[in-house]
Amino acid sequence: MAKELRDIPTFTKRFWKGIGDETADRIRVHTTKGGKDVNGKKFTPYKRHEPFWFTKTVNNKKIKIYAQDYVTRKTSGKFKRQSSTSSKVDLQLTGDMMGNLQTRGFTKDNVVIGWSGTNASKVEWNADMGRTVTSNVRPVSKGVERFILNEVDKHIEKNAREATKKPINLKIGK
Repeated sequence: MAKELRDIPTFTKRFWKGIGDETADRIRVHTTKGGKDVNGKKFTPYKRHEPFWFTKTVNNKKIKIYAQDYVTRKTSGKFKRQSSTSSKVDLQLTGDMMGNLQTRGFTKDNVVIGWSGTNASKVEWNADMGRTVTSNVRPVSKGVERFILNEVDKHIEKNAREATKKPINLKIGK
């Protein structure tokens, strides 16, 4: 709680942890349920092709492989550990990548959210494919940015009300 005017723009670790957790949730919803990139554009639909057979040599043995497009395999649930059968691009087959998005660190001054390990690599690969979840130019979507700014504004207003409950006296001169 702000006791003095100088405390109005101060934040706590708890505040930033809450912002980080909620921001991660909002990015997940924007990306998976909305099917949109960080700029608010719908992801390009999956490419489709007719299924076909081809032969591949593995350990000096020829094997026949039936190749279906990704969207056909995804919608029919043919992947291990699959959690989504949506035909729309939602960046979640198993849910691992978006589930890995979380608060990575926080102080009284900021919060860091993101992905780790192979999930971070998946995010980069998707960006290379035109499915940008975050970027240096636009770390979060405009809707998520509005949420963050609104929460910061509410916190500052709350501190300002607390700090100005009693009269403020200014002494000018000796």
